[in-house]
Amino acid sequence: MTHLLVMRERLIRFYQDHARIVNALFRFLISFVTFFSINQLVGYNPVLNSWYVVVAFSVVNTVLPMSVLIFLAAAYTVFHVYYVSVSLALVILLVFLIAYLVYLRFLPEHGYVILAVPVLYGLHLQYLVPILLGLIGAPVAVIPMSCGVVCYYALKCITTVIGTATEESMVLFNQAFQMIFTNQEMYLAIAVFAIVMVTVNMICSQEFHYVYETAITAGVIVNILLILLLSFPFNVEVHVLYLLASSVFSGLLAWLIQFFQVVLNYSAVEYLQFEDDEYYYYVKAVPKMNIAVGEKRVKRFNAHLLGGSRFGVQTPENVGNDRSNMRSESSEQEEKNQDNREI
Repeated sequence: MTHLLVMRERLIRFYQDHARIVNALFRFLISFVTFFSINQLVGYNPVLNSWYVVVAFSVVNTVLPMSVLIFLAAAYTVFHVYYVSVSLALVILLVFLIAYLVYLRFLPEHGYVILAVPVLYGLHLQYLVPILLGLIGAPVAVIPMSCGVVCYYALKCITTVIGTATEESMVLFNQAFQMIFTNQEMYLAIAVFAIVMVTVNMICSQEFHYVYETAITAGVIVNILLILLLSFPFNVEVHVLYLLASSVFSGLLAWLIQFFQVVLNYSAVEYLQFEDDEYYYYVKAVPKMNIAVGEKRVKRFNAHLLGGSRFGVQTPENVGNDRSNMRSESSEQEEKNQDNREI
């Protein structure tokens, strides 16, 4: 635990000293992962699927706000699907427009949630979404999270339709919409994610010790149990080992993110009482856990202070010089003693 606290303090100090560079690298990394995930899911256009285009878009997004990244990611996806089918590109465009008109138009600051859900699905970290939003978000984040799930499964259904289509026609348009809105796995994910997020958020609002660790553990358990129980009525096939491994790993990542955000020292809790003219206050004060990180100081020794030798190592030449100096000093001392005797 001490090593993690030391690492946390060093990373925080490094970020404070190089905030501008770290923010630029973080935006580049997010943009790169976003466009890379889109290419992995619907990488039909060979021009957009190339590495230099992904890197170029990522570099451009380092100086642009996150709202521009959301717009570019949506346009990037539409052009990929447009390369294969115009009608299917119209389908995904309508899905993005519905998400915008329903939610993003009124609360654009939550657009990163809609963007993060398909990306984390591509990284096989989809169970991290409800746990993390329950820790740092508000219950209203259920809406953009659900929109993100719909966007991901819409892309997944479109790839399925493209894989089975033989010709371009408006039949693909109807087939894609029918497949999207009858997808039982999508409804299962929306229901489970909403319940897990609300559960984690409700536990985090409590006041007992180790509340964040308890909320993360409860979120992992509820996620596993709900998927296993609801998979039967929704008629969805579940890989149990993948579910267990992905849920536990997502819980560990959520704990790590929470750890770098805030660490509380429950062994030093203080209870305070004070009053004013109108109220009497009972306060529970939980200090943050911080650790002092010492800085390494290197002392430099000059060579002439170490007998003229490098790094204080005596060479044969230096040893001979030292002995001659000692002999001259002893002879001078004997002459002074003889003079004192004669006096």
